[in-house]
Amino acid sequence: MKKAHVAANVCVILAAAAAIFPILFTVAGSFMSGEEIVSRYTAEITSANQGDFVSNGIHFVRFGLLPEQPTLEQYRQLLWESPGYLRMFWNSVLLVVPVLLGQCVLAPLAAFGLENIRWRYKEAVFFLYIIVVLMPTQLQLVPNFIVAGWLHIRESYLAIILPAVFHPLGVFLVRQQLKNFPKECLEAAQLDGAGAYQSYRYVVRPNLTSVVAALAVLLFADNWNIVDQAVVFLKNTYENPLSVYLGSVVTGDPGMFFAVSVFYLIPTFLVFFLGQDYLTEGIALTSVKA
Repeated sequence: MKKAHVAANVCVILAAAAAIFPILFTVAGSFMSGEEIVSRYTAEITSANQGDFVSNGIHFVRFGLLPEQPTLEQYRQLLWESPGYLRMFWNSVLLVVPVLLGQCVLAPLAAFGLENIRWRYKEAVFFLYIIVVLMPTQLQLVPNFIVAGWLHIRESYLAIILPAVFHPLGVFLVRQQLKNFPKECLEAAQLDGAGAYQSYRYVVRPNLTSVVAALAVLLFADNWNIVDQAVVFLKNTYENPLSVYLGSVVTGDPGMFFAVSVFYLIPTFLVFFLGQDYLTEGIALTSVKA
């Protein structure tokens, strides 16, 4: 039994190390100078790398975790000399914040209505919700593109925000917790003269804080990293989120790639750090059976 426990701990440690290493590599690389990054990780032959890992006129990657001469040059260029990257960062914020606000308001309301409505076909509708949740994003782009054309909102943020606001993931998670909500509480509220919305606002909604916070964390990670939707709907380069623009940094300005990546990583890290307890509790509550 002890051997199995040790083996399980070793597997967990190895998995955690494998997950953390890319982050450490990115953070360490952000303290390299632009010249060091070019000489290490590009095919360009420079005076610093011409004697190392060169074959047939091509320079191969010279991997290293720690910078040879640590410097803040990348961050200085990012924050003071490259306003374009900051613009892309705020584009990402403008896409994510409306989605989070819309989902956190609408998903609990829709889940409450779906759980308490007396309609024989509501489980069939919920089954369709689950199917949409399981669909790949790329498959949903075609109907979204068609509907965006009908609404005349193509090439705008609304074409990305509206489908995300009404994505059924939030309804699914919240309804799973509402299945375990005591019906006696709602009945008592109705006996006191409360209507459906009053029952939701004063009885149900205060007990959904954990699952809504967990939903916000999941939605932030999902929408902060959008790529396909932005590529399809946004034609103006300066409207793209930073998640799309990161790909062009590698070829256009490799000397700043690591700093831009760290800058892009910070909001996700903060959201997961602040919401980890809510995420664990919220997901656990959705799986508890009454």
